[in-house]
Amino acid sequence: MKEKAQVSERFREFKAELTSRPSIVMGMGLRGFLRLLSLKNQWILALVALIWLWTLGFYVLLSTGDYPCQNLEFWDSSDFKRCQPLVYYNDLGLGGVRLFLVTLAAISSSGLIANDMTDKSLHLYLSRPISRLDYLIARFIPVFLLLMCVTALPNLIVYVNQWGEAGLEFDWIKNHKWLLLDILILGSFYSASYSIIGLTFSTAINRESWAAGAFFLFVYGSAIIIEIFYLVMLESGVGDDRILLLSVIHLLDIIGFYIFGTQPFFTAFGLEGIDIADIEVFGVFILIIGSCGLFVNWMISQMEANK
Repeated sequence: MKEKAQVSERFREFKAELTSRPSIVMGMGLRGFLRLLSLKNQWILALVALIWLWTLGFYVLLSTGDYPCQNLEFWDSSDFKRCQPLVYYNDLGLGGVRLFLVTLAAISSSGLIANDMTDKSLHLYLSRPISRLDYLIARFIPVFLLLMCVTALPNLIVYVNQWGEAGLEFDWIKNHKWLLLDILILGSFYSASYSIIGLTFSTAINRESWAAGAFFLFVYGSAIIIEIFYLVMLESGVGDDRILLLSVIHLLDIIGFYIFGTQPFFTAFGLEGIDIADIEVFGVFILIIGSCGLFVNWMISQMEANK
């Protein structure tokens, strides 16, 4: 009886008056987003606050150098540039929030589908006039919106701050006419990628804490393994930059370089230029994200068949 009451309580939030499929999907998504930001999710609120404080401290109050990009002169090369909107996604040692961002994505996404599968409330959602795709979109929206609040939005605040320091002149906006769009696109790539991968682990591992841990280990573990393998290949003289595409972290970093129109480089073992065709980069990205989506859809279809 207790389990049935829990399912009923969870499903009650999506009753309604929402009659059309788009309304139901958006209703589920927005309510899920607000639930992630509720006082019950103290770790999520703490991480969001920490990311915002980090942004205000390092990118607003202590910002130095040309914005958005400046040449890395100390490497005796003008081919490579340091772009603040890209550095934001780096690790803590480089001034970025990647550790916080990955942790937030792991915590916020791990229970969305896993809990629905565990308490069987998934069947209740799919018994309504929505398809599996509708359900997946409704579960994708909360994590995506949450991550956009800590990816694109802080970078937009930095953008506005830099505009203010330039005297709020519209000539400054004209000189950076693509920057605003680039920030939004890059934030969307990071948010969508971590959301989909997080939901994949939430589906594959029906225990919330384990799914969160597996997500975190996958993102950082694959990056460490690929970096070591990449170094070994470089030392042997047969290095291939395409190896970096096997790590989600490095794949997204390279996409960021292409979005901002700068030469990609790798700094784990000293500065190394990266030469990969953009069609290969985005092809691998589509393959990874598409595979995750198909896997989640297949897992849910299997659960439907076995109910």
